[in-house]
Amino acid sequence: MQFRKSTEEDIPRIVEIFEGARETMHARGIDQWTDGYPAECDIRRDIEAGISYVLCTEEGVPLATCAVLLSGEPNYSVIENGAWLTESADDETASYVAVHRIATDKTMRGRGLASRLISEAAILGQNAEKSSIRIDTHRDNKPMQGMLARNAFAECGVIHLENGEARNAYEKRI
Repeated sequence: MQFRKSTEEDIPRIVEIFEGARETMHARGIDQWTDGYPAECDIRRDIEAGISYVLCTEEGVPLATCAVLLSGEPNYSVIENGAWLTESADDETASYVAVHRIATDKTMRGRGLASRLISEAAILGQNAEKSSIRIDTHRDNKPMQGMLARNAFAECGVIHLENGEARNAYEKRI
């Protein structure tokens, strides 16, 4: 498999991956990624910003996707009911990598693709001299929380999105 930046040609496949993830979350009663988020416009914005990545077959077919931010995440500047493992910063001097919008093809779940995305994000972080990876997820998203535990992430507290929704926050030193 190859890990690479997403391109315009990947958009239909990424949309399909996100649709499958939304269906699975809805079926499990997880109130995350509702109202069509992430949508095609979100994917395009991530590609234009250079933060969208895919994990592909050798033939180039995307099987999993995520966004990797090397410049910090403003929503991580305040954490409640805990603390980050490493120094907090939310600008271009951030000492961490933020990973968002992890999703895998619904036919490929349980095969370690999300863990592989985390490993690849860690490599990007190490190359950019970052000290950790941060990620957040919905309190009911037990499959994501399980993947984070298997990958040695520590639950650090609660952050809030721009819309005020709470998310469990995790961090792992790299």
